Amino acid sequence: MPGILFVYSDLGPTVSEDEYNDWYDNEHVPLCVSIPGFESWSRWVAVDGVHPTYGALYDLSSTSIITELPYTNLVTTRSEREQSLISRLALLDRRTYTLREPVFPPAAGAAYDPRKPGLYMSILEIEVRPGAEDDHNTWYDEEHIPMLTEVPGWVRSRRFDLEFAGATGSEVKEGRPPKHLSIHEWETPGALETA
Repeated sequence: MPGILFVYSDLGPTVSEDEYNDWYDNEHVPLCVSIPGFESWSRWVAVDGVHPTYGALYDLSSTSIITELPYTNLVTTRSEREQSLISRLALLDRRTYTLREPVFPPAAGAAYDPRKPGLYMSILEIEVRPGAEDDHNTWYDEEHIPMLTEVPGWVRSRRFDLEFAGATGSEVKEGRPPKHLSIHEWETPGALETA
């Protein structure tokens, strides 16, 4: 099934932004996106001051890609630089999610380019009480997202279900992340303040 690899990270005291960004842009991303099935990628920085500070989003043709070769080789063939940097990060939180249907057409329709997502995104992680999942999904798909599409500056909304989660570092939180993930893309963060 199609889905995403979603990665949160925080630097910690011994990793500089320059070191982190150079590694991510010039070593890590090229290794990942060369693997068949990685369809697009984007990197994000939190603008609201909330941690984790960094995010990376990889669209996958199938979530099984990260459990198979050649992706699994990335762990065993890490460079010394990558091993060192990952061991010093305060947080490296990797999650795989499957894409939920329906997919709402982006504001740009067929002209939407997944390699150029909205400039801002809001991320919602939601855990639903047992027995309320059907009601939640009906409300979200039939009422909530259609309302969001009417907000000026809305670009795209997608929903996902958690498949795998694993994290390392001193800032790891206990427990499994919420099952439901919604990612809403926006032209401006001010869209969230409109009437």
